[in-house]
Amino acid sequence: MYISRNPAKSRPLSANVKRLMRLSRAAPKNGNVVREKRHFTAKDLACCGKQGDLFMEAASMGFSMEDFAPLFMTSQLAGVFDASFSSSAVMENENLANLLQIPVLLKSPQLIVETLYWIDDIISKSGEGENKSLALTEAYKAEKLKLPQALAELPAEPNRNVDDLAYAYWLGFIYRCECLLHEESSRMVYGAFSEKIMHAAYDQLLKTPMANENLVDIAEAICANLDKLLIEKIWPAEKKEQRKRQAAELKR
Repeated sequence: MYISRNPAKSRPLSANVKRLMRLSRAAPKNGNVVREKRHFTAKDLACCGKQGDLFMEAASMGFSMEDFAPLFMTSQLAGVFDASFSSSAVMENENLANLLQIPVLLKSPQLIVETLYWIDDIISKSGEGENKSLALTEAYKAEKLKLPQALAELPAEPNRNVDDLAYAYWLGFIYRCECLLHEESSRMVYGAFSEKIMHAAYDQLLKTPMANENLVDIAEAICANLDKLLIEKIWPAEKKEQRKRQAAELKR
């Protein structure tokens, strides 16, 4: 279980992955696309709430979502959440739950955050060609459980800024909603919706009447708006920019 050397610059989504994600969202512009609409169950929303708690814990410890979101969403630790929270393999898989000790982890969001940064610290110090999994195994066996620099530099007092905590909870909650709604991995969802995009969407939401609603009640509507933004604006803009770059290269 390891994370990429630079999560914020993880490999972009391939054209095929984007195609599958677009089909999953039944592009708003294509009225001929028909698919069965999936609604969140109480269990789904509980899973979203647990990830919201995790993100809020990271914010309370002093981590900005700009740094934490890509670190978590592109990590293999997030992949554990994907497997455990998916509709096809939620917590009923007793062997998986026991193996990964998910119930224990979920009771301690701080432990997850500290584990994530410990893994990141070990990986960032390993050599370019070194086996990352082996580096983690050796570090653990040697009990080199030194405090990662990121944790050492945290402020002594917890972050009690209500706005920061509210945004962090919303971000973790909606990221998991997107994963569950479309059966997509955390890495895929982050590849489509960076923290910058999500923060802008959150700021926009605060200016609407929906800001006064319970997040559980409006989660589907938020995801629908995000999906529409992705299909109608974000990806077309990316494609246009790519064509401009290709045209510029041909002129050289």
